[in-house]
Amino acid sequence: MSKKRPSSEHVASLIATPLFRRDQKNGSGTATPSTDPITSTPMRMDVDQIRRYDHDPRRNRNSKYAEIKASILAAGDQEDPLESPLVVTKRPGDPDPRYMVSAGGNTRLCILQELWKETGNERFKQTWVIFKPWDSECRTLLSHLKENDLRGDLIFIDRALAIRNVRELIREERNQDDTLSLREFSDLLRERGYQVSKALLGWYNYAVDVLYSLIPTALDNGMGRPQVERLRGLHNAFRDVCQAFGLGDDVDGVFAAVVSRNDQSDIDLDHIRRELESEISVSADCDIGRASLALGAALDGGEILVPDNDTEDDLDFLDATTGSGSLDDYGYAGNVGEASTQENSDDTEDDDGPELPSFGTEDDLPGQPSTTTSQDEDRVPITETPASSSVPVTSSSPTNPAEESAATDPADLRAQAWDLAAAIAADAGLSEPLSLPESGFGFVLLPEPADGHAACVWWQLANLAGQHPNQAALADHLPPDWVDHVPTFNPFHLASELYLRWSDTQWQSFTKLVALVRSIHSVTEGEPWIS
Repeated sequence: MSKKRPSSEHVASLIATPLFRRDQKNGSGTATPSTDPITSTPMRMDVDQIRRYDHDPRRNRNSKYAEIKASILAAGDQEDPLESPLVVTKRPGDPDPRYMVSAGGNTRLCILQELWKETGNERFKQTWVIFKPWDSECRTLLSHLKENDLRGDLIFIDRALAIRNVRELIREERNQDDTLSLREFSDLLRERGYQVSKALLGWYNYAVDVLYSLIPTALDNGMGRPQVERLRGLHNAFRDVCQAFGLGDDVDGVFAAVVSRNDQSDIDLDHIRRELESEISVSADCDIGRASLALGAALDGGEILVPDNDTEDDLDFLDATTGSGSLDDYGYAGNVGEASTQENSDDTEDDDGPELPSFGTEDDLPGQPSTTTSQDEDRVPITETPASSSVPVTSSSPTNPAEESAATDPADLRAQAWDLAAAIAADAGLSEPLSLPESGFGFVLLPEPADGHAACVWWQLANLAGQHPNQAALADHLPPDWVDHVPTFNPFHLASELYLRWSDTQWQSFTKLVALVRSIHSVTEGEPWIS
């Protein structure tokens, strides 16, 4: 029994409805057949008929290009060397007749074309693709971003520039010239199936609008979000310090100059910070330490201490007081004469305010006979334990022979040093130091993991203990490989993690420990390790 042949009208209807359409017009206005499917369709296609997406987010060659090429070569003699087919589309009205990669796969396409030219092997001439009808420029770009996000190999600046292009495309679609807020933009992306937080959009904007013109080399070589965040923090902190110090209006210009001259593939952000501190120091006419502390405080959201140009001492911001007859915050006695005068009269107070101790002379060491003159009697150093730090000082030097003997006895000084080091270590959550009553500076630290504040404290105490790898005297107290287990330490965190974080009491204990270490070094004539 023969089947009924379809009518010519039925055949025409079948041709018009399934996967192909005849809705394109030629130059004369007549319809011409189209080979573009109207639904998602698998097709076998020559690789030379396909081109890269002209707005591909990846602007440079994939860092894994050679690895991907080797993988495709190793696919053997299978019909198609690609494990998954490329997705292609065609932009309406595009003068280029070739199809275009629609959702990632630009690297794989380039490799196939390269292998076809290099080898002439027929298995690289064609590949299976999935054709998808054109949707919009915005959705095509977002499809490429999604594909790259799945692979996780798109560098930060490429993604940031692509997101910027998406924003402009959305504005064109909406026929609006007004700027989209971060919240609105984030919501619009979510509606299109691509989620980006408002905070991340802010980092993208900063990278594109500010940093890319300053450090293109660093960004194009893969500088990521952590470095972008840190640079933005430095930018804001530098601006805050300059505003607090009254350093002029061209703050952003100075920052841009510093950053741009450090543009390189392995950009050194620590060096940029040091240069910013130097700019502050020169412009504010203050020492580099003050500039570093101010920038560190701004980075931590703390108070920026403005230098007082009317005073000669550049450390007056530490608020050390004298004239109280007791130890100040550095373990030194106040001006005894001035204190006794104030007890009798309030009219003799020095209008210039309190002076500060000097750490630059050997005479400023606990446990030594006084060699001060009448002009510096207020800087007589003494040795005190934390428990006795509130005891008034009534003399510029020890008068009791027993007290003088105790103050110059290395064993006694080491015991006091260990007490202070143990208290400081415990406060930072570190293990108790080992006691060295007969050599060294009275204590030594065991290696242990630590970070942040604890790491800074560990290294400060270790340095005060004279704990160096070449110190043979430590061989009996520490394991041979102790140097391999010390905490990781960043010296640029000292201000934020230590000096500006410690309370007055903690700072006082530390400076007393420093004074004790200096005394031990002095009374042992520079050879503390010889018992």
